[in-house]
Amino acid sequence: MENNKKGKVLGFIKKYGYYMMAFVLVLGITLGVVLSTTPTSDQNQDVETDVKPVVFSLPVNSPSVIKWYSDSELMYNETLKQWESHMAIDMTSENLDVYSVLDGVVTDVTTTYEDGTTITITHENGFVSKYSSLEEETDVTISDEVKAGDKIGTMSQSSADELLSGNHLHFELYKDGQKVDPANYLTLSDK
Repeated sequence: MENNKKGKVLGFIKKYGYYMMAFVLVLGITLGVVLSTTPTSDQNQDVETDVKPVVFSLPVNSPSVIKWYSDSELMYNETLKQWESHMAIDMTSENLDVYSVLDGVVTDVTTTYEDGTTITITHENGFVSKYSSLEEETDVTISDEVKAGDKIGTMSQSSADELLSGNHLHFELYKDGQKVDPANYLTLSDK
């Protein structure tokens, strides 16, 4: 009788042994993954970080806004005599100097007929700022490191697309590759 029980157990193991081993293996792997991803009490503790708020400087001194940012409402362009979206802020000032709004690296300096001279600065936290309608001679070149408030160029009316606006800065701001309203980051009046 005892041999009969042994034979049945061995027969069962031979027949279903691979399935049992596979089950134990899967169970072990699952437990290992669950235990390795479950935070311990030490991992649940908050870690203090030195997060500094991003503080923007104004790109011009005492700016007067001549055209606000608008991505949902068309604005009339006097120079081109057409309605268009205006995903930038145009501003002017008695002092024509233009300054970097944040610390960063100059990543491009170009001159085109439509935009005039444009300086592009890449900043931390996913921000990129673009300054257009500048004098062709700038105070910076590609790969220059700038600090917030450093002079980078001079306003002009070099943008053929906004010639009737006179000497002004056409200022664009990007966050993580998307254009954003600079007024959400700059302290400007008359909004």
